[in-house]
Amino acid sequence: MADAEPPDDEGHSPNGEPAQAETPATTEEGMAAVASAAVEVPAGNPFEQRARLAEDRLAEVMAAYRTLKSENEDFRERQSRNMERRFEQRREKLLLKFIDVLDNLDRALEAAQTSYAGQPLLEGMILVRTQLLQTLQDEGLDRIPVLGLPFDPAVAESVSTAPVKEAEQHHVVVKELLRGYRLNGRVARPSHVVIGHFEAAPSAEAAAPPAEAPPNAPEPAAAEPAEASTTPPNPPKAPSSTRRKGR
Repeated sequence: MADAEPPDDEGHSPNGEPAQAETPATTEEGMAAVASAAVEVPAGNPFEQRARLAEDRLAEVMAAYRTLKSENEDFRERQSRNMERRFEQRREKLLLKFIDVLDNLDRALEAAQTSYAGQPLLEGMILVRTQLLQTLQDEGLDRIPVLGLPFDPAVAESVSTAPVKEAEQHHVVVKELLRGYRLNGRVARPSHVVIGHFEAAPSAEAAAPPAEAPPNAPEPAAAEPAEASTTPPNPPKAPSSTRRKGR
């Protein structure tokens, strides 16, 4: 008998197991494609979306933090300015009270000089006044000079006026009733003053006596007589009785 033909071994391994078909993934080109697909992230990747959302949220938080920080700094600056303003107001009030004390000390010194007090007492009061005034000047308090100067309504108040004999003293401060002071360049208390008022003398023509007429001057013409009346005068009355002729 003829030998039978061996079975077709196509598609089978030598051990009788079916041979696995080759795929593109097993080739070098397939491996390169898989590697490139693993590196490139598709646009709709949820991880990328989460990262973008996290970045946006971080930017919002940082913007809110900067805004809050700026507002906090502004609040601190406002509080600091308010405290400085309150401190300055209380300081001014205290200095103004010391101005009243200085005024009373000046009045006491004038009274002591008027009553001819002892020289040691006067010297002690002058020394105390000088020390107090120097302390106030160190704190920014200065006296406003007005006596003998033209009246300035920005630093002084007019209480009354007084007649003066010279035209140069018109509208000039001739007396200071209450001293004025400046505090840090600002008027803390205006001065109370008396202003001079000059009245102009009458003109020379009005004040001169009337000029006398020269001796040889012609006399003024007499006034014309009034016109005679057109009514004739009354005739004389006849005697009431006549004398009889001799008997």
